[in-house]
Amino acid sequence: MKWSKKGFICSAKTFNLNWFKKNAMVPLPYLIDETTIRIFLTMCDEKNVGRIGYVDVESDNPSVIKGYSKTPLVDIGKRGTFDVDGVVTASLLKDGNALYMYYSGYKLYVTVPYMIFTGVAVSYDNGQTFEKLSKEVPILDSTEEEVATRCVPYVIKEGDLYKIWYTGSVGNGWCEAPGGKLEPLYNLKYAESKSPVHWHFSAGQTVIDFKNDDEHGICKSVIWKEDNIYKIIYSIRHLSKGYRLGYGESKDGVNWTRKDDEIGITVSDKPSWDDDMICFAERLVYKDKVYLFYSGNHYGMDGIGYAEKL
Repeated sequence: MKWSKKGFICSAKTFNLNWFKKNAMVPLPYLIDETTIRIFLTMCDEKNVGRIGYVDVESDNPSVIKGYSKTPLVDIGKRGTFDVDGVVTASLLKDGNALYMYYSGYKLYVTVPYMIFTGVAVSYDNGQTFEKLSKEVPILDSTEEEVATRCVPYVIKEGDLYKIWYTGSVGNGWCEAPGGKLEPLYNLKYAESKSPVHWHFSAGQTVIDFKNDDEHGICKSVIWKEDNIYKIIYSIRHLSKGYRLGYGESKDGVNWTRKDDEIGITVSDKPSWDDDMICFAERLVYKDKVYLFYSGNHYGMDGIGYAEKL
C-alpha cells in the first residue's frame, strides 16, 4: 500500500469561529453528492472542549473548501452527563435512510485526566442535521473489565449483524510515562450486535494489542473488506513519539496480523503541519480514487489533510 500526500486542508486558523480555536480531530469524510465531500470534524475551543462540525470540500480536489458549519452539529452534553466536557467524532454508518454518527464523549476527573465512552447520533437528512440518541448515558459505558475507556468505535453491517471494533481500557486504563505523567492505556476490542445502537456485552475481545512497551494506545480504526480479506488502518500512540498509523489484515475480522510496515504513509519532513504526528485516519473511495483523511501535529492542532492511494 502506498499513498501520495496531497496536502493540508484546514485548521482552526482557517476559520473565524469562537468554538473552534485548537485541535481539528478525527476527520470523517462522507460523500454528500458527486461534487461534495462533507468532512465531519471535531473542532476544539480554547479550553480544548470538542464539538462536532463539518467542512465541505470538492470531491475531485479536497484541498478546495466549499463551505463549513457555523454552529456545531453535535454539541456537548448537559452537566453530569458522560459527554459534558467534549464530543469527538469516531465513525459513520449508513444504514437504510439513517446515517449514524458514532462519537466519543469525555468527562474530566480529578484523580485521572478523563474518562471516555461511546455515544451515537443519527441523521435522516443525509448529514445536514443530527440528533443525539445518547442524551444521558453512553451506548458503551464503563465496566469492570474496561473501566476508563470504551470509545472510538467503527461499525459495519454484514447481513443482519452489526460488528464493532472499538478502543477499550487495559487494566485500570492508565500507565505512568517517564516523568510521572499519566497516559491512557487502551487497545482494540471487538463485539457483535443485532442493533446499531444497543450493545449488550460486558467486555469485548481484544483483537489488536501492543507489540512493544513503547506502545500504549491502539485507536481510531477504519475497516473494509477487499478480496474477502478484512483490512484495517489504525492509530498507534507511543510513549517516545507522537501518533503513527498502522495497518493489518484478517480473514475473519477478529484474528489480525499486524503489517505496520505496509501502511505506506508516515510523518513528513520538517517543517510541516504533519512532521511530528499523523493520526485518526479515515478512508473514502470516490470514483477511481481512494482518499485517506487524517489529523496532523498535536492531535490535529496544526490541522487536517489528505492523501491519495497510488
